[in-house]
Amino acid sequence: MPAPIPCPLTLITGFLGSGKTTLIKEMLAHETFANTMVIVNEFGEIGIDHSLMRASTEEVILLPSGCLCCTLRGDLRDLLRDLVARRLAAEIGFDRVVLETTGLADPAPILHTLLTDPVLAEHYRMDGVVTVVDAVTGAANLRRSTAAQRQVALADLVVLSKTDLPEAQPQARSPRPQIARLNPAAEIVPVVQGRLPPDRLRHLGHFDAAMSESMSGVSARAWIATRVPASDPEHLSRIRTVSWEVEAPLTASRFDLWMDVLMARRGADVLRFKGIVHLQDMAYPFAVHGVQHIFHPPLPLTGWQAPDRHSRFVMIVQDFSDDEVAALCDALAIVPLTEHLLTTGYLGESTA
Repeated sequence: MPAPIPCPLTLITGFLGSGKTTLIKEMLAHETFANTMVIVNEFGEIGIDHSLMRASTEEVILLPSGCLCCTLRGDLRDLLRDLVARRLAAEIGFDRVVLETTGLADPAPILHTLLTDPVLAEHYRMDGVVTVVDAVTGAANLRRSTAAQRQVALADLVVLSKTDLPEAQPQARSPRPQIARLNPAAEIVPVVQGRLPPDRLRHLGHFDAAMSESMSGVSARAWIATRVPASDPEHLSRIRTVSWEVEAPLTASRFDLWMDVLMARRGADVLRFKGIVHLQDMAYPFAVHGVQHIFHPPLPLTGWQAPDRHSRFVMIVQDFSDDEVAALCDALAIVPLTEHLLTTGYLGESTA
């Protein structure tokens, strides 16, 4: 039997009242999102009429758009596994999943579930994290809420909602500077009433296997977003982005040892990690991407054409001092050299 094609899953998050529901309604109105399974926390959050035709069971109902919707009442892992089983048994059909979180949810545990469960990793592919930020109240929410900060920090795309309201017009109230400091890699897209071209909500590059064939030096720099905005006194805060590069190619064992130290000491506080790693005696680099302690399998960037052999890293971190960041970065350059061909570790699967 051929391996199943993973179903793309889009995570929609955002603080309370940010406009997630409106965005999802507009998404489902597009033909692009036909045959989508929508997972929400409560039916009422997207205004579903309970008198609509029910499909299969009381837990799954048919939406006016033709999409299916179910509620998340218990464990996410169990629900997603159940949907896999019912899809394979042809009880229900869908080719995309949209998962809406609560306004106070941290996306990291959800990403952790998708990456660590073997069944889910085989049948679902994280297509992107979309975070909705209210243009009126977003700046205040980001100042006072760690949940809101983490939602932005883990985003692939930030949707700036309610931009048409008069209260959103003063530039001084815009949350854009805070978003850029928390996550310089995320694109910020303003919307009115949740209206956004559907293609902007797909293929967000959370970590796409197609990168291995197509990524060049230019596209790698875009993916890793090494340019970090300067901080200001207000945002010498808990969450921020740090980036650095290492000029000389590394060995896999040196990198793995450094990553082991980082994860053991502060893994829970590394909200997101991206790296383009050049190894000695290897013609192309590897892309490494993780959320807290959990890492995607490394990708060999076989399409690499640039002569640049610098390794580049970006971390979105929480509660790191400048001294600790500097010490961790310096440690990568002084770990003793050993053989780089490994069968385990962060790069082992690709270099063995």
